[in-house]
Amino acid sequence: MAAVFFKILDDQSGAILALQGDWVLANSAEIHAELKRLNAEISVIDARGTGLVDLWGALKLETLAQDMKARLLMTDAQKRMSDFLPMQRIALPEAETKSPFVRLFEAWGAMAVRGGNTAYGLMQFIGEIAIVFVRNCAHPRSFRFHSIVRHIEETGIRALPIICLLAILISMVISYQAATQLQKFGASIFTVDLTVISILREMGVLTTAIMVAGRSGSAFAAEIGVMKLREEVDALKTMGMNPIEILVLPRLIAMMITLPILAFLADITGLAGGGLVSVLLLNIPIDQYIERVDMVAKPTMFFAGLIKAPVFAFIITIVGTYQGMNVSGSAESVGKLTTVAVVQSIFLVIMVDALFSIIFSQLGI
Repeated sequence: MAAVFFKILDDQSGAILALQGDWVLANSAEIHAELKRLNAEISVIDARGTGLVDLWGALKLETLAQDMKARLLMTDAQKRMSDFLPMQRIALPEAETKSPFVRLFEAWGAMAVRGGNTAYGLMQFIGEIAIVFVRNCAHPRSFRFHSIVRHIEETGIRALPIICLLAILISMVISYQAATQLQKFGASIFTVDLTVISILREMGVLTTAIMVAGRSGSAFAAEIGVMKLREEVDALKTMGMNPIEILVLPRLIAMMITLPILAFLADITGLAGGGLVSVLLLNIPIDQYIERVDMVAKPTMFFAGLIKAPVFAFIITIVGTYQGMNVSGSAESVGKLTTVAVVQSIFLVIMVDALFSIIFSQLGI
């Protein structure tokens, strides 16, 4: 015979659900089955006639009373059992409703705060690097020359093929697009002028910096980030070594050496790519092309582009190593901050390039 766990009693104040039997986890299936057949409106739940009540039973009694909005009568022992469930009595806070206008400005405010914190952190990071650099200048043996040479190879020599290929392709695209338009006016010779000016002043160093940011800046962030996860950075501190001196400064010095060289080679190969288009599409003899380049390319134009390279190298290295030092938690943090390093460095490079253009324009360079 199946067990019965409650019965309904009529009272002047309404129906009373009188509970009986053992309200324990072992009987949960049978209790649920009986409750599904319950259709009466209950005003009072009387649990004083039950047998055993475990934690599941105490929780079930309280949730049943809440669902039926009924008054629950319990024995002292059952109330003490119910005291193990305080979270059931805590009402969840209602979700705060905000207008889309307020949420929009909150998002902008949060972005501004994050940007300010990042800028402050970068300034502090640059200050630490400056202190280490000045201290090493007083003791030149402190510079990690082997590490500097290794990073020069990785960021410079190994990057040379892709930088030269990119410079040739971009100069060929610029020359081709310019020639297509200028031929309509019979001014094909000015294609050389446009190519020389764009490559030497802007595109040579800018495309080199963007490529290096994606290639070497991300590598800096990932390498240092993995070292941070493996606690190798903490191990260096424990041994009394400065992570800035060992991990950051050699990369910064190497990058500031290699990026101007890469930019110079990008300018040379870019001019070669422009000459290839001029000879093949415009039928301009190579000697005439070289003569026109010599006429257009002034020393100020060349150095106006090349002077940006050390600044771009500084930005790329600082951002990459800073984000790598901030890695924490898991491998997801490495991927996230590596992406942030590339995006921030490219954004800052383009912004600083725009500032250079304004300054050179005001100076008449």
